[in-house]
Amino acid sequence: MKFRSPTAQPLHVALTTGHTCVVPPEGAEIDQIFHREAISRGAIPGSITEDEKPVLATGFDRKALIAGAMNAMLEGANEEDFNKDGKPNLREVNARIGFQASREEVDAVWAEVSKNLDAGGEKTEGGATGA
Repeated sequence: MKFRSPTAQPLHVALTTGHTCVVPPEGAEIDQIFHREAISRGAIPGSITEDEKPVLATGFDRKALIAGAMNAMLEGANEEDFNKDGKPNLREVNARIGFQASREEVDAVWAEVSKNLDAGGEKTEGGATGA
């Protein structure tokens, strides 16, 4: 399937498997393994014409989705959801959110979620906790 970058700059897509690709502004065929991540990063599928105004970024908040998955993992109390160091299992987080988040991205959200839980914060919309 063909995708194009939503801006004049190429869009770099990397998977946790180590696979990478570049989506140029003029568009290019990309392998199916990149489709979900490319869309989550804002790539425009080839089936959308230049005249159409895609609404791809509205309502998609990566951070809120990751925080929501972490809160669900906490509520589930399944030991396999967390590593020995207490951090969320990256594979479990990615399975719950439906796209590939990096370890750094998950750790940053986990720092906020755990900080707010330690402070007794309440959950807010999207599963994130209030500061």
